[in-house]
Amino acid sequence: MPIFEYEKPYIHDTALAILLGGSDDRRHSWVKRALKNGRLTRLKRGLYLIKQKALPVDAFEIAQQLYGLSYISFESALSYHGWIPEAVYTTTSATAKRGVSTKTPIGLFSYERTPEDQFFMGVERIQTKESVYLIAHPWKALADYMYARRKKWESLVEIIEDLRLDEANIEAADQAPLEEIARYYQSPRVRRFAEMILKENKWA
Repeated sequence: MPIFEYEKPYIHDTALAILLGGSDDRRHSWVKRALKNGRLTRLKRGLYLIKQKALPVDAFEIAQQLYGLSYISFESALSYHGWIPEAVYTTTSATAKRGVSTKTPIGLFSYERTPEDQFFMGVERIQTKESVYLIAHPWKALADYMYARRKKWESLVEIIEDLRLDEANIEAADQAPLEEIARYYQSPRVRRFAEMILKENKWA
C-alpha cells in the first residue's frame, strides 16, 4: 500500500485521496478500517498518524498541521532556545486565529492568539532531516507571552525571576528581534516592554 511509503509520519485526507485513488466512499471505508486495525490514528478530522512508519513524530511540526497560521512560541520556544530550565509538556503556539487547546494521542497542544499585524516578525523556519516548522525567536516568544498572558513586567530582573530565565543565554542573544518588537509589535504595552529592555541593555 503506497501510504506506508509516504514521506511523513502523518497524512492528510487530501494526500490520502491521491494515494488511494477511487471514490470518496472507497477512501472513507479504507480509513475506517485503518483506524479500527490501528494502521492509522486520528489526530483531528482529516489528519492521521501512520502507525507503521518508523519516522519520528515531531510535535512542533504536528502543531502547525493541527492548526494553521501558527508558530511555536511561549514556553515551548523558550525551552527550545534554552531560556527556561523546565521541561515543557504542552506544545505551545501563537496563532492569529482564535485560541484553542487540543488533546491528541501524542500530547496536548495549546494555541494562544497574538496580533496578526507583523505576525511572522521574529519567527524562523527550522528544517531538519525529518521535519519543518516555524518557531519564535526567544525575544518574540517573550513578547507573545506578555501580550497573551497580560503580564506587566517592569524590568528584566522581574522577567528573569518570574520565568526563571537563563541569564547567560539572554546575554548572548541577538538584540535585533527585540529592536523590531520595539518598533513594530502591534501592542503598545509590548513595545514599551521591548524598549525598556533595550534601555537596560543588561547583556551588553
